[in-house]
Amino acid sequence: MKERYTILVVDDEKVIRDGCSLILKPEGYRVATAENGQQALDILSQEPVHVVLCDLKMPVMGALEVLEKMGFQYPEIPVIIITGHGTVDDAVECMKKGAYDFVTKPFRLEHLTLCVRRALEKQRLASQARELEEERARNLYTLALEQSRMHTIVNCMGDGVLVTNRDLEVVLVNAALYHLLGLGGPSPPAPLDAFIQDETMREAIQSLVSIPEETRTISQELCCGRLHLRALSAAFHGPDHQILGTVTVFHDVTSFKELDEMKDDFVRMVSHELRSPISAIKLQQAVILEGLAGELTAKQRELISRAQLRLQGLLDLINDLLDVAKMEAGFRHFEQVPVQLPEILVEIVEFLEAQANVQRVKLKLETAPGLPAILADRRGIEEIFTNLIANAINYSPHGGDVTISIQPQGDFLEARVGDQGIGIEPEELPKIFDKFYRVKSPQTRQVIGTGLGLPIVKSVVEAHRGSIEVESQVGVGSTFRVLLPTVLG
Repeated sequence: MKERYTILVVDDEKVIRDGCSLILKPEGYRVATAENGQQALDILSQEPVHVVLCDLKMPVMGALEVLEKMGFQYPEIPVIIITGHGTVDDAVECMKKGAYDFVTKPFRLEHLTLCVRRALEKQRLASQARELEEERARNLYTLALEQSRMHTIVNCMGDGVLVTNRDLEVVLVNAALYHLLGLGGPSPPAPLDAFIQDETMREAIQSLVSIPEETRTISQELCCGRLHLRALSAAFHGPDHQILGTVTVFHDVTSFKELDEMKDDFVRMVSHELRSPISAIKLQQAVILEGLAGELTAKQRELISRAQLRLQGLLDLINDLLDVAKMEAGFRHFEQVPVQLPEILVEIVEFLEAQANVQRVKLKLETAPGLPAILADRRGIEEIFTNLIANAINYSPHGGDVTISIQPQGDFLEARVGDQGIGIEPEELPKIFDKFYRVKSPQTRQVIGTGLGLPIVKSVVEAHRGSIEVESQVGVGSTFRVLLPTVLG
């Protein structure tokens, strides 16, 4: 036996105590003995006992009194009553007091050992049942604690929270969402359309359940009157990875939208107000440079020429700001007509040849024959590659080659603009398409720019359903890779 159980035999007859010991010890049990109920209680208080065999009638304290006291102090220990003078009434009374079994003397060896084994099995099962009940109580307490904590957190959140089950029935909504959506009536459980009237958002939440993906999330914007809400939805799964429902968090972005609108309005207003007087000043200076207002000294001509360059820089900045504002507002539209990218690049390379010679940069254009046309706006494509090639020249202060290549890539044309310039630090690569961001380097202080060229390039490329990427290594150079859809694509 894996565990040695202790059996306590309580009887005022020594022969019975010795006989029980002779029967039980060969079965692997440890046997303790007592002459009466009081001695038995003393033994129980000093050492662990698993089963008690107790005579019904004994001097000092009999079995009924032992049963009564053990019922309060040791209810988990089974008691088997042994007696030679017992009646049915005695057996019933003992059972009422909590006895496990009733054995009459003289008893057979097999019968006694069977009763003991059954009592031990009953004790083991009762112990397991207690452990399971205690574990269940602990789990219920932990679950209740977690539910209380979750409800407290959810209801204290400033963002709105909406939870559905797999049948798209809303089961949880916090107070913030009622406030954001201006709801007063529905309360969970309720259909999804009782809370969300936007059909596109309902379809998106439904797709999370009907098209299961482990990490898929959907971000959307929702307008509720003057409020602008950003909603992030995701499905949640059970232990078997089965979808149990969805969670959507609503964040109020109204103030950010209003700030963006104010910024855009300000930029547009300032740009429009500045462009006219600057153009007028530039025109007047051009008249002076032509000598129509009288002869100029060499120094005067130099100063006015420098002023002309600065004014042109301001005009370029204003035009860039207006282009960015138009694209962000969706007012700038691009034609989608077939154009030959190699022809456009030849013209751009010829136009920038003079600038490249000043920088001691050699321009190389590599194209394959029979390239398909792309669906694009000619002016937009010119803007993309003029910016990229001019940047490659400007950021090659020590000369070198700038290579422009085109090759087919499935349903796209892949155009690469690579230089042998100063390169870009790895930590700066994610920022170069941000508005007004410029790579900081002592080698490029002479480069004049607004930091809007690459953001405009990225916006124009994406407006053509294309993509742009950059690879760079400090001291080796940078390569911009542009993918544009072909007519067949």
